[in-house]
Amino acid sequence: MCAATYMSNNNIANLACKMSELNGNEVTSVICRNIKPGHEKDYDNWLKRYLALQRSAPGYHSVTIIIPGAGKSSYRYIIRKFDNKADMEKWDNSNESLKLIDEANQYSTRHYETSTGLETWFTLPGMKTLSQSPPPRWKMAIVIFFAAYFISIASRYLLSPLIGEWPLFVNVAIFSAILVVLLTFFALPILSRVFRRWLYPGNI
Repeated sequence: MCAATYMSNNNIANLACKMSELNGNEVTSVICRNIKPGHEKDYDNWLKRYLALQRSAPGYHSVTIIIPGAGKSSYRYIIRKFDNKADMEKWDNSNESLKLIDEANQYSTRHYETSTGLETWFTLPGMKTLSQSPPPRWKMAIVIFFAAYFISIASRYLLSPLIGEWPLFVNVAIFSAILVVLLTFFALPILSRVFRRWLYPGNI
C-alpha cells in the first residue's frame, strides 16, 4: 500500500503513532528528506523506483508519503512499515537500497530534527516524540524548576532528620537519586498532562 498525503507537520507524529499501534509486532520508521531546488522531478522519479523495489523486500508492509504545507513544501516524509525490525534493517543495508540512497543524495538531503534532550520529559500519551514539536525551552525550564524545587524541599524536610549526619557524598547521592527518579517517573509526566494546553497549544 502506498499513499501520498498533504498535511501539516503537527499531524505527522499522530499519523505515525496510529500506524505503529495497529500491530505491536510491526515496525514503523519515518524518514524526512529536503529536496534540492530544481530537482523535484528527479526526486519524484527516484522515489517511484525506490518504492517499487522496496515493495519486493521481505517483510515489507506499507508506505505513506507525506508532503507538508499542502504540497508546497520541499520536505518529504516517508513513513514505512515492515513486519519486524530485522526485515527493515536487512532492506536498509542491502546493496540495492544503499545504491538508491546514494542517488537520492544527489537530489535531496536527509533532514534531522534537533532537540535539547529535555523533550522526552514532556511527552503526552499518543503524541510520542516522533516529529513532535516540543514545548519552548523557557516553558520546559519553568516546569522543571518548580518540580525540582518542591521535590527538593519535600525530600530534605522528610529525610534530613534521618540522614543529615551521613557523609556528604552519600547524602548528595541519595537526594540526587530521589530528585531524578521523581522527576522522570512522577512529577514531569503528571505536570505534562496538567499543563498540556500551555505546553502544547498547537497540538491539543
